[in-house]
Amino acid sequence: MTPENLASQIESRDFDYYLKQMMDKVPDDIDKRQGSIIYDALAPAAMLMANQSLTMGTLVRESYIKTADNEFLDYRAGEHGTSRQLATAAQVIAKFLDSKGNPIDNVDIGDRFASLGDNPIFYKVKAINDNLTGILEAEELGTRSNGYLGQILPVTPNDVLSWAEVIEVTVPARDDESDDHLRERLLASDSWIAYGGNISDYLDMLSKIPIVGGAQVYPVWNGGGTVKLVILDNDLRAASKELLTQVKNEIDPPDSPGLGYGLAPIDHMVTVVAPEEIRIDVSTKVEIDSISDKDVLRPKIIDIISKYFELCRSSWDDVNKVTGRGYNLVLYRSKILSEIMKVEGVVNASIPELNGRDEDIHLIFNNDISQLPIMGEVKLDG
Repeated sequence: MTPENLASQIESRDFDYYLKQMMDKVPDDIDKRQGSIIYDALAPAAMLMANQSLTMGTLVRESYIKTADNEFLDYRAGEHGTSRQLATAAQVIAKFLDSKGNPIDNVDIGDRFASLGDNPIFYKVKAINDNLTGILEAEELGTRSNGYLGQILPVTPNDVLSWAEVIEVTVPARDDESDDHLRERLLASDSWIAYGGNISDYLDMLSKIPIVGGAQVYPVWNGGGTVKLVILDNDLRAASKELLTQVKNEIDPPDSPGLGYGLAPIDHMVTVVAPEEIRIDVSTKVEIDSISDKDVLRPKIIDIISKYFELCRSSWDDVNKVTGRGYNLVLYRSKILSEIMKVEGVVNASIPELNGRDEDIHLIFNNDISQLPIMGEVKLDG
């Protein structure tokens, strides 16, 4: 019996169940009808026990990782030496111009800005770059600030400023880890112990850096003592230069390489890079039924293909299941076709071509290249 079955069984013991159990113990020559003395005496007790059954069912569920949720799952995570990954704040690049369109130099660290709209995103200047652009950090946590590019207004007064604009999201944020994702991590079988700079140790280090969304580890990639980390941001895209710099400083500071002043062990020379993004165009011929409009279905088809690419990127850092070492990822045309056929209104489709070829794409992962698939142009007319 599973915890869920046990909880359901306990919760099924409702008011009627307990009242019947007690009434069966009362002699038949005593009036048991609703409104009788014995009924009125036992009904409150039956209601209380029914409420206790609901509480007991909840306790059973919250006692096991597979069925616990919210703060109860957090407690179970603590027992396993980990915790829920919390939401982070996005970091962006902004430019500041005067009335003539020239960069200004009087924006200071700590100055505040706000995006446009009824529910603005507030930012605080974290650093000023040599080209007078600024690194800003959103004051709110979560992914909402990942999607904003455009004009921002000064909250801190600035008489010289004429125009300010977010031009790039360099370090995307993430939301609080979901119960399902945390549960999956807790239940994942891992026979390797993170210790002494082995691969599991580096993966454990990176999992605790909030700005890293995924990572591949290449040991001894350029000789003894060298380690290459290939990382993604929280949007599962290639990490920006700013993100790479922050991770490098935390793992193995460039001003003291291999000396153990970061998370990496002494004598480990760590290189932190981003993968090469590979744009993959998809071409297929789609047939729809007589009552559907292809122009209406087109965005739905493109969206479902995009989600397949996102799924591939989410497994980009999975270890090769065949060899147990290294990385392996294939974009299968048959799986893309299967996703297209799930769209209501599509009755048939040809096997897609990827980058103009009738073959699946095997991404390259080695000491020199690590590729990341990005959906390119999608053609639905062959």
